[in-house]
Amino acid sequence: MVPTWDLVLLVFLGASLVYGFLMGQEKVIITLLGAYVGLVVANQWAASALGFLAGQSSSVLSSEWISGNVSVFTAKVILFTVTLLIIAMCGGLVTHSFMGSGLMGLFIQLSYSFLSAALIASSILQFLPEDTKNQITEGSFITAPLINYYSWWLVLPVLLIALTGFLARKE
Repeated sequence: MVPTWDLVLLVFLGASLVYGFLMGQEKVIITLLGAYVGLVVANQWAASALGFLAGQSSSVLSSEWISGNVSVFTAKVILFTVTLLIIAMCGGLVTHSFMGSGLMGLFIQLSYSFLSAALIASSILQFLPEDTKNQITEGSFITAPLINYYSWWLVLPVLLIALTGFLARKE
């Protein structure tokens, strides 16, 4: 049995929610910021990095192997993932986190975790060529909102950070 895109995305969402609860609000915000930086790095440098690697001739990586096996999508995913991991693992913020009490704190933490997962998954899906995105969207009910509402997945985490910052000042 081959896993569908929906199953892969549901497992990713579940893992992200668990990560968010285990690591706390500050680490999830750092992950969100890492995703934004990863987007910039991947979109700006992937084609250049791929061209640089394909132009280099070394005994370890031949330019024929790189041009035949590595696409711009692969380069973008690698740059995005590496940047995200470096920032998430090494980054630190001194924040006045607003967690609220009881159900409100749980809701905010769940929102941060969900939006982080949605931003990362939708960003990786945006790196795909258009025909591949269309093919994936046809057989999945989760990928369609991730691809079609990409602008919202970019904006909603920033709005949540601003909202919780505003609420923290009132506290």
